Amino acid sequence: MERIRRRAFTPYYEALDGFTKARKELNDCINKGGRVFLEKFEEYKDRAKREDVIAMDILAYYYKSGVAGVLPENYMRYISWELIAAARGNELAIEKVQFLIGFGCDKIIECEDFETIKYKNDIDSSNLLYVLGKGLSKMLVREFLKAYPVDLVQLEDTYEPFEQKYFVTLRRYIDEAVPKAIALLKS
Repeated sequence: MERIRRRAFTPYYEALDGFTKARKELNDCINKGGRVFLEKFEEYKDRAKREDVIAMDILAYYYKSGVAGVLPENYMRYISWELIAAARGNELAIEKVQFLIGFGCDKIIECEDFETIKYKNDIDSSNLLYVLGKGLSKMLVREFLKAYPVDLVQLEDTYEPFEQKYFVTLRRYIDEAVPKAIALLKS
C-alpha cells in the first residue's frame, strides 16, 4: 500500500477558494432536492476519506447546522471534521478552530521551551497560528477524539446538537493535549 503524502499546509486562500466552490456546489444541490444533496455529500465524504482537507472542512460546515430535512446537525461530527482538517494543515480550518484552541496555543507560547519550538518549527509571525494550531489539533484528533476520516465517513448521520457537556469535555481534552503538543513541537 502506498503511503499518503500530504502537504504540510494548504494555504488559506487556496482553502477558502476550494471551500467557497464546494459550498456553492452543495447549496445548488440542496435546491435540486435532498437526494441530490446527499449523493454529492457522499462524494465529499469519499474525498475526505482520501485526505482532501477542503472536503473535510466542507463536511464540518454542513454538520455544524445540518440541512433542514436532509442532514441532521451534529456538533461533535462538526468539531471532529474541523479539527482533522486543521491537523492536516488546512489553514482556513485552523483559523476556524481558534475559538476552541486559542487558549491552548497561548499556553504553548507561554511555555519555557517556546524558543526551542520556534527554532525547530521555523515559526515566525506569519505562520505562528498555523504551526501551533496544526500541532495542537493533531494531538486532539490523535490522542483524545480518536477521529479518523475512514471511520467518520462510515458513521450514521444522527442529530446531536451542541450541548455544554461537549464544550466541557473539549476544554479538558485541550488542557491535556497542550503538554503533548509541546513535546511534539519540540521533537
